[in-house]
Amino acid sequence: MSVAKPTLKYVDSIKIVPDFSRAAKALRVVLTYEKPYVLLLLCIVALSAVRSYLFSLEPLYTSQIIDQVVVGGRYDLLQGLVMNIVFSVMGFALSNFFITFLNGLSAQYTIRDIRARYYDKLQEKSFGFYDSSAVGDLLSRATMDLQPVDSFLRTWVSVICDAIFTVAVVINVMYSTNPSMTLFAVLPIPLIFYMQVSLFTKTMPKFRKMQMILGRLSAYIQQNIIGMKNVRIFMRERELEEGFKDVEEIYVNTAITAGKIQSRYTPAAEAILNLGIAIVYVYAGSLLMSSSSPLTIGMITLFSRYMMRLTMPMRNLSQLTGSFINASAGFERVSEIMEMPPDVSDLPDARDIAMKKGEVEFRNVSFEYAKNTPVLKNIDFKAASGERIAILGATGSGKTSMVYLIPRFYDVTSGSIMIDGTDVRGYRLPSLRRQIGLVLQDVFLFSGTIRDNIAFGNPEASMNDIISAAKIAQIHDFIQSLPEAYNSMVGERGVTLSGGQKQRLTIARALLTDPKILIFDDSLSFVDAKTEQEIQRAIEEATRDRTTFIIAQRLSTIKNADRIIVLDNGEMVEFGNHSELMAKNGIYRRIYETQFLDKAPEEILQMGAT
Repeated sequence: MSVAKPTLKYVDSIKIVPDFSRAAKALRVVLTYEKPYVLLLLCIVALSAVRSYLFSLEPLYTSQIIDQVVVGGRYDLLQGLVMNIVFSVMGFALSNFFITFLNGLSAQYTIRDIRARYYDKLQEKSFGFYDSSAVGDLLSRATMDLQPVDSFLRTWVSVICDAIFTVAVVINVMYSTNPSMTLFAVLPIPLIFYMQVSLFTKTMPKFRKMQMILGRLSAYIQQNIIGMKNVRIFMRERELEEGFKDVEEIYVNTAITAGKIQSRYTPAAEAILNLGIAIVYVYAGSLLMSSSSPLTIGMITLFSRYMMRLTMPMRNLSQLTGSFINASAGFERVSEIMEMPPDVSDLPDARDIAMKKGEVEFRNVSFEYAKNTPVLKNIDFKAASGERIAILGATGSGKTSMVYLIPRFYDVTSGSIMIDGTDVRGYRLPSLRRQIGLVLQDVFLFSGTIRDNIAFGNPEASMNDIISAAKIAQIHDFIQSLPEAYNSMVGERGVTLSGGQKQRLTIARALLTDPKILIFDDSLSFVDAKTEQEIQRAIEEATRDRTTFIIAQRLSTIKNADRIIVLDNGEMVEFGNHSELMAKNGIYRRIYETQFLDKAPEEILQMGAT
């Protein structure tokens, strides 16, 4: 089976229709992020007005040189008119510099705020959101999807202002020169705007589809890079390469289609204006043939130069339309995540509560990821303060789901979970999670020093506290043996450390927050027997005076727990200590005897009695 086909089917089946309301909404939301920088935008508007005025002066002075100096013989005016042209061009260049700088400044600030908001929203998402989201796609939204937004923000104010001010100034001068010729000059403008609307309608779906494909492509690449060891082991390089090419081909074909549409429409604005210039020349020529015509050669030159000047803001406006299409498509994907309501959030009456004892009670708790597909059913028990509760069950029985409900990484579907008599939904999330330590099966260490990794949950911790947590986690002696001790660098994902060392570092990290409740999520499944014994000592030391939940597959890890929960298909089928469960002759005893089948029967009975 091809691993690339699901991605290929997805991107090839994307059907998007033009939606002006969505694009307009995206633009409005983007512009709200520019409100704090309104002074910068007003400066750009003012400078654009000055630039448009200066932009209109050179043709005016040139026409005066033709009529007054070349035709009229007033050579004494030449130097002054040439200096006026020089100063107007220099002023135009200077204003253009400041506009470009301020545009970039406001765009960078705005993109910074959008990206920060996007990251904040990601922090609010529950585990359920990340269960169903591809990391590469989320990264693509924060990077590639915001690039067209940045391009749009760098130009939109000055382009629109140039179009308004330049057209206003030019048409005003042209009308005062000859109203009838002005009419011929402005006739193409409505047609140009019509073509811009047509361009928007035809290309918007293409660009939006391209953004979506890029997100999927990033997710595909990221997944394959992370899994590259497995790719090499099973020799799937060729198939993955073909899958990448298939998706890339869809993207390129979509981009080519959009480019063809743009290539037909974008040059049309300039072509139509040039046709207008030709019409003006024909009309002006017919007027010049009349002896009573008020037209001069300088006026005709002025008209032709001004109409040429109109092509620049119109061309920029055409490009801005394409930029807007890209930006709206990109920002829609970013805002889709930002506007998605979190499925786990603080209730209105939630408050900061300090846990006194750490008693945990499940009251008839049921949970499901998908509707009508229960993962946990009617879980009911109470863990006393300082008690160690072990959880045992087959893969998929709901062990991890159960403990993840305690810090509200997910919310219960029905029932309630109480800590010290208060429903966990009555705690504010930061208050709740700050008092619960979690050691995951999938150990993750960040690039940085060992000290930074231990202090990740409590950056303000003193060095003494860090060392104390490391000693409890049975990792201090190893750290001290390193050349730089606690300042030793850890490679990405902790590749420079063994599995047991990484696990003990995460135990130290969890302990540094001094939690009242500790959760070990199958944290010994990937270590050898010797390492397991070392981590067991660390766990025994760490769990003193803390309510602890331990998920494990090895009964040697959990048989000394105060009580053991046995889950089967989401239901709590057995609950008691090791001796009680052995006496019941149920699931726990069968699992225990299976794991220790190689031991003598009398040895099994002796272990069961301990």
